[in-house]
Amino acid sequence: MGIGTRIKELRLRAKLTQEGLAAKIGVTPSAVGNYERGVSFPKEEVLMALFEALNCTPNELLGNVNAEDEHIRKYRALDNPGRERVDRCTENELARCKQDNDNADTVLIAARKGGVPHEITLKRRGEKTIFDVPTYKGGR
Repeated sequence: MGIGTRIKELRLRAKLTQEGLAAKIGVTPSAVGNYERGVSFPKEEVLMALFEALNCTPNELLGNVNAEDEHIRKYRALDNPGRERVDRCTENELARCKQDNDNADTVLIAARKGGVPHEITLKRRGEKTIFDVPTYKGGR
C-alpha cells in the first residue's frame, strides 16, 4: 500500500475532507488529491505537517505499523485521566524493571583465541539464576 492510500485512509479516519486537510498542512486541495493518487509526493515540511494533522506516527503514515505504533495511537485517543493512569502504570513497571536490573551481576568472559571480552549478565529471581548471554557473532 502506497503513501497516497495511507494519506487517504488517515484523512478519512480523522474525518477530514481534502480541503480541510489542505488547510491544516498549508497546501492546496489539489495537492492533497495528487498525494492521494500517487501523482506527487509530499515534501519534508508537508510530511511533518501531515503527522500532526492526521495524528499519526511516521511509521503509520509510511506503512510500517508495528505494535508500538498501535499503542501510541491508542494512548493519543485517551482522555487526560486515562493518560494519567497509563503514565502511572508505566512508571511502576519501569521501577520494577530497574530493580530487577539492579539485582543482576555482570561478569566478563574472554572469547576463544584471544578475542574481545563479552559481558554475561546473571539475574537472580528467587532461588534461580538466569543467564543473559549475548548472541554469538563469530564463525568459522
